[in-house]
Amino acid sequence: MDIVVTIPKSEYHNDELESVHMKEEGLLQFWTLSKVPKRLAAGDRIYFVKNQQVESSMRVIDIKTDSSMQCETTGRTWSGKCQIVMDDLREEELLNVRGFQGFRYRWW
Repeated sequence: MDIVVTIPKSEYHNDELESVHMKEEGLLQFWTLSKVPKRLAAGDRIYFVKNQQVESSMRVIDIKTDSSMQCETTGRTWSGKCQIVMDDLREEELLNVRGFQGFRYRWW
């Protein structure tokens, strides 16, 4: 089942850089969560809230637990209970959503 997450305002600039880098180099992206979404599976999508609207989505290709990954764009290492590896970045213009922490299952 698809999930929705919010990109923190402090990460907007890095999000832009990572998206450009991904498109130019054909790279994968990942998202780190502190809890594993039990109903999320490969092939589902993650929708991203940015500037109070669902702005983009990506397809889940792998879900790793208790792991660390390094961002090839920023060089930062992220560790967490759940790391979701994604591809197929799509721009979305779905609906206005107030930001939140963690994740929610898609409700529309």
